[in-house]
Amino acid sequence: MSQCPVCQTEYILGERDCCSVCGWDLTPYSQDLTESLPSQFWQWEGSKLAWARQIWAKLSSYQDMANALSPINEQLSEIQQQLNEAKQERQILFSQVQKWLPKLVSPLSDPIPSQSWQPLPLPVLNYELIEYQYTIQGFSDSILSVAITPDGEILVSGGYDNTIKLWDLISGEHIRTLEGHSDSVLSLAITPDGKTLVSGSSDNTIKLWNILTGEEILTADEHFDSVLSVAISPDCQTFASGSSDCTIKQWNWRTGYELRKLAGHSDVVLSIAISPDGQTLVSGSSDDTIRIWNLKAAQEIRTLTGHNNSVLSVAISPDGQTLVSGGYDDLIKVWDLKTGEEIRTITGHTDSVLSVIISPDGQTIVSGSSDQTIKLWDIKTGAEVRNLTGHSGSVTCLAISRDGKIIASSSSDKTIKIWRLYC
Repeated sequence: MSQCPVCQTEYILGERDCCSVCGWDLTPYSQDLTESLPSQFWQWEGSKLAWARQIWAKLSSYQDMANALSPINEQLSEIQQQLNEAKQERQILFSQVQKWLPKLVSPLSDPIPSQSWQPLPLPVLNYELIEYQYTIQGFSDSILSVAITPDGEILVSGGYDNTIKLWDLISGEHIRTLEGHSDSVLSLAITPDGKTLVSGSSDNTIKLWNILTGEEILTADEHFDSVLSVAISPDCQTFASGSSDCTIKQWNWRTGYELRKLAGHSDVVLSIAISPDGQTLVSGSSDDTIRIWNLKAAQEIRTLTGHNNSVLSVAISPDGQTLVSGGYDDLIKVWDLKTGEEIRTITGHTDSVLSVIISPDGQTIVSGSSDQTIKLWDIKTGAEVRNLTGHSGSVTCLAISRDGKIIASSSSDKTIKIWRLYC
């Protein structure tokens, strides 16, 4: 028996041309050829053999490692199987709990029947008369999100300091700070009754808070990346979130369990909005598209294209007929929500449009931009109504009171400015 000079596998001379294990050429040189070859050739052959032995030693060590890891891989597979089984059991348990919840638990907010939804009759407001009122200062870093309670009495802010702050909107005085997120607070939404706050964070979670007491109610943590936008259904029974993991999720209000996932965007979901009747969700993404979804069916209705870059903010008019979007391309676009038709493009900002909102009377678009300005536009004509200046950094987020007379703007300049319509 002979041995392969590389892997030491035994073989019968003359039966094989190459090693069955490592593939080394086993063809012997004839005696005449061996005597005639120069010494340089044998030096080269020796170097080649030494190199082959080194490579085989490395491969063998990898195989030993793979053998050592094999039990661990088997354990991981068992754990994954157990997790899948636990998830299935959780879904079954959740379905059973859902049957009992209406009898045992009162909702956080009284449900508002979607069929009774009607737009509030509000007078048309003249935003040419809006004026700066005051500035809230003292933040340690940029403010990324703001929201106003429906009664117009409390302002809520979130930012890079990982906290949520509540402010008296009349006096500008600080009320309390909510702590619980472990990373930046990126998005905020308040229920129509003004009792509950929803927050999304870079820590991949959504939290619900009692605004009156500051108590944390629950945490939803099924996203795999930052939660960039949150929205609440008009009946206060579900809330939704858009994430850097490219998905939108809808959650049960009482339990914080995921109800459904909307997948279709190929990049980060930057902004979401729910229609006033609660039937439709709109999302803007870094994939440069807007997608319109049927919430109940969890299906995409259509995709809107027109922005030349990321869609940073979306808003739906109070009558549910019109969609407004702001983009990294410095543009504002107005769309027919039912048909998906682009109605007009509004230009005027010289940098990215980070936030868009629509006034409660449905007549005015308010936009905040990286050009440090806030602009107000006639939604029907696209004409600029007012240009508000004063921030020394990007205007990151806008919020408007239910009566439309107060606008709050947050900025990377570490301030919030309050603007009031006197009429």
